[in-house]
Amino acid sequence: MESPTLSLMVPLHNERANLPELLRQCVAALEATGERWELILVDDGSDDGSWQALQAAAQADPRLKVLRHDTRLGKTAAYRTGFAAAQGAYLFTLDADLQEPPEAIGAMLEMLQSGAADMVVGWRRRRRDAPHKVWASRVFNAVLRRCFGLPLHDANCGFKGMRRAVADALLPWLERDFHRYLPLIAQRLDYRVAEVEVVHCPRAHGRSRYGLERYGRAIADLWVLYRKLPKVRNAT
Repeated sequence: MESPTLSLMVPLHNERANLPELLRQCVAALEATGERWELILVDDGSDDGSWQALQAAAQADPRLKVLRHDTRLGKTAAYRTGFAAAQGAYLFTLDADLQEPPEAIGAMLEMLQSGAADMVVGWRRRRRDAPHKVWASRVFNAVLRRCFGLPLHDANCGFKGMRRAVADALLPWLERDFHRYLPLIAQRLDYRVAEVEVVHCPRAHGRSRYGLERYGRAIADLWVLYRKLPKVRNAT
């Protein structure tokens, strides 16, 4: 069996209700590219039957690769597991809540294949979230633009695409909660970062697990990362 060209990695925790539609939409978007693909689903310690549903889905379609953390380790750890397992020349990430439908994979892939960018990040221009989340995200992104020169409107969007070389370079940085800063790290490693506008939908099932306390951790992580980034700049 030939290696896949595309790897789509989805981290998840207790998303059993979303899984049927998630799998349907992901498979449809990947098939539409005409490329060989794999769908990597990383279950981060779910206890709602998600893992059993994933195992059944993988038995029905060998292009699905399902991986599991026995306990919840967090989104960055799920990224690390998924990045290490991916085989494609292009790696995409998507959140399991389907607030960003995967149909934009084609547009992202076109930018990557054309050489226009090494990483493409989704821009949720019209967000369907609570006002406090939208406000906090805008402040977060304004800080990254003004203080770090990152040319993105929505750096913390979970929908991203990147070349294999970028994914390999980012793998050692997958610690703490650095998943939200991958575009910034990629830029400082001299990779070209761009954005594509993506649809943003209300969450269909479950609820968001992002409370205000996570913004405090995000600031602490940014400070730690800031102290590391000059070493990267000096080495490149």
